[in-house]
Amino acid sequence: MNLYPRDANRPERGEDVGNALRALIEENLEIKRWNFRLTFTKFIKPRNIKIIYDSEWCRIKFMFSRMHFPETDEILVEYGRLHAPNEEAFILWNGKMCRCWHNILDPLRFLDGLTPAEACEQVLVEKELPSAVKNFRQSLRGEELLKEYSPKYAIVLQSVLWKTYGKKLFELFDIRQPHLWEDYRQFLKEYYRLLGLKSRRPPENIC
Repeated sequence: MNLYPRDANRPERGEDVGNALRALIEENLEIKRWNFRLTFTKFIKPRNIKIIYDSEWCRIKFMFSRMHFPETDEILVEYGRLHAPNEEAFILWNGKMCRCWHNILDPLRFLDGLTPAEACEQVLVEKELPSAVKNFRQSLRGEELLKEYSPKYAIVLQSVLWKTYGKKLFELFDIRQPHLWEDYRQFLKEYYRLLGLKSRRPPENIC
């Protein structure tokens, strides 16, 4: 299964790829149930497709790339708070450059109630993903999707996470709940200290 049947007799257009990706997303995610709405698309080139949906709680961005053929398709899914810009990964927030788009793995560890030490152990010692991600990846459905088409796997995984965590997944990113975000920020600070990872910016510089 590929994103859409490609016509080898004509040049591939970003608009074709983008519209097919949007259809794949909306076929596999309960966009309407959670009151997400399409707010941004970038369909210029097949190697740089972006689609963003907003809800009352957060934003979710799908970044898709096709370098040569459908077999090379890749997708990255990130979550942001409502002030996250469409394109930039960092913005100036409270006088600091902060990351505003986020991979979902660390938020899941926080929502699972792990301490920073437990999260560190999960990553470094157990070499494990968060439970919901691990269980889906090891399921028959997850294995089939990975073999069939990895971007679809990534999209269906979001559906699994939405069903598993419900509204609390989105509420973590809700700008109306600053205390919850601050708890997560402090979790990240200690978690990355224990991991011993170095970066140009403190990992707790998020917004």
